[in-house]
Amino acid sequence: MHNGLADALVKRMLAVAWTDWDTADHHAVSRSRLMREYLRRSALWAQALGGADAWPIFDIAARVDPSVRADAKLVEQLEGFLEDHVPGLATRAACLAALHWAALRETLYTPPTDLDDPFDPLLMLFERGGGFFIDKGVIDFLFVRVRVGKWQDHVSTEPVVQLEPVVLDALDAQAD
Repeated sequence: MHNGLADALVKRMLAVAWTDWDTADHHAVSRSRLMREYLRRSALWAQALGGADAWPIFDIAARVDPSVRADAKLVEQLEGFLEDHVPGLATRAACLAALHWAALRETLYTPPTDLDDPFDPLLMLFERGGGFFIDKGVIDFLFVRVRVGKWQDHVSTEPVVQLEPVVLDALDAQAD
């Protein structure tokens, strides 16, 4: 049985223009800030869960409750799409981790109130121009890079950026 959040997430992923390099370039500044916000959020989740072996992209849902996985048909649909349309193994891994997170959120699980949804910044990042590549300790957005470091380097209670399109658009406009 498919549920609402996971279905909606797959639809969002299928709608992303994954190789629209002009849009990705235009939104490079906001995308890098969104990535830094994801790094901050995933670091807080790693801290709450006692660390992360495969940070920055890790399956937070599996760490919270390994028995909850997204519907196999949704996973298969998303994996097939990613393989055909999405460059970058890290981006693909992030998409699948977000899908399992959506499945977890469909259960009775209630996240700690002091932790924000880890994948919201990544979904917005994707919608603003596709994925990213991780190479030699940096996340690459073609002309802008974000240093990965250790998860402990990103632990902060202060958001990096507000997840509001008007705020993100203003950042990109300043860079033009």
